[in-house]
Amino acid sequence: MTIVGEKDPRLDLAGTPESAWVSARLDQLPALELGNYRHAVMVAPHPDDEVLASAGLMQRLASRGIPLTVVSVTDGEASHPTSRTATPAILTDMRSLELRQALDYLGLGARIRRLGLPDGHVAVDVSDLVACLSKLLAPDVLCVAPWERDGHPDHDATGHAAARACATTGAPFLRSLVWTWHWATPGSDHVPWLRARRLALSHVELTRKRWATRSFGSQVTPLSDLPGDEAILPAETLAYFDRPYEVFLA
Repeated sequence: MTIVGEKDPRLDLAGTPESAWVSARLDQLPALELGNYRHAVMVAPHPDDEVLASAGLMQRLASRGIPLTVVSVTDGEASHPTSRTATPAILTDMRSLELRQALDYLGLGARIRRLGLPDGHVAVDVSDLVACLSKLLAPDVLCVAPWERDGHPDHDATGHAAARACATTGAPFLRSLVWTWHWATPGSDHVPWLRARRLALSHVELTRKRWATRSFGSQVTPLSDLPGDEAILPAETLAYFDRPYEVFLA
């Protein structure tokens, strides 16, 4: 959930409370229909985005015997740019280990592919990202990546790259939402709600997701009491991802 490049000013807002989304009855959205895929590629701008938005979906796909590849576009090394506790190299190691632990909590043997693009500056290398993703995709391979207008510079760039790769390869594309829940509102005209689909999670899927989310210690708890080491994902943000369902744009 790093923010470095051209930050969307909407991310500085207080954020829409989860209570507003509950009142919007997202649990009544049309159900997500999954096809028969040979493989699924989960594309995450930073380690944790795939778990926050799609942990339930990953479990559902795995339960159907569909192999998963998780593509970490960046290593999330810039999540605490002013920290005096953790250098970018330390954060790289921390977040890589956290992702592996999160996938273990989900019971997934997913392959992780780290691309090492600069955290906060994915837009600089979009063409290279398109080429890389295109090699992994095919008409029978599902791609899941952030919506191109999610609001975070790395998320938007990753979404655009995934959309281009899917258009080239014919791969089906599901768009996930992370920062959208922060800046949007239930009545926002900027979100194509008619394309929104809901994946209801079982008790086991939700429990595993909550454990997996909390495994990202560098993001959900402060690195220390020093300025610059604050938690990136406070409780009010985590509430968006504790729902008994996930929402995608189909």
